[in-house]
Amino acid sequence: MTEEHADAVKVNLLTLRQFNKAIGLPYRMLQDKKQHSFVKEEKFEKLLLTKADRLIIHLQSQKAAVLPKEDWNLVIPSNFVALDFEEGISAPFMSWYFNEHPKIQKQFHLSTQGSTIATLSINMLRAMVISLPPMVEQEKIASIVTLQQHKRALMQERNELENKWVRQQILNKLGEF
Repeated sequence: MTEEHADAVKVNLLTLRQFNKAIGLPYRMLQDKKQHSFVKEEKFEKLLLTKADRLIIHLQSQKAAVLPKEDWNLVIPSNFVALDFEEGISAPFMSWYFNEHPKIQKQFHLSTQGSTIATLSINMLRAMVISLPPMVEQEKIASIVTLQQHKRALMQERNELENKWVRQQILNKLGEF
């Protein structure tokens, strides 16, 4: 659908750049492929959007993330899956669980073995065997992971600032000649 339709509504799409940023991975493409689309107004209500405590899984990278507030209310495209959890399950914990737990990584590996492109399927996600600790433990683990991600981001920012400072010092020295 294009914007020429009178009943078309412009919607912003979740991009791989936003997803990767949420899990602390670099995005190597210069530009996202598609950042918005147009849909009929009556179909807008049926769209699945990003929101708080909704776990988003990228089917090709086999990674999961709970998106920050600035990335809420984006339409979730078909290369992502959204999971909502019942009471007693922490979405940030589940993000860590999907991304790091050895049992889950083994299930992902077995389900995509022999594939030309390793992509998770919805049926595979439905059939996963998951054993969860109590909510208190989930929250502790999620808190540790969040602090670790924040530390990693700060260290990356520090390295970038150091690199800029060194470059500027070199340029200053060259300017003296």
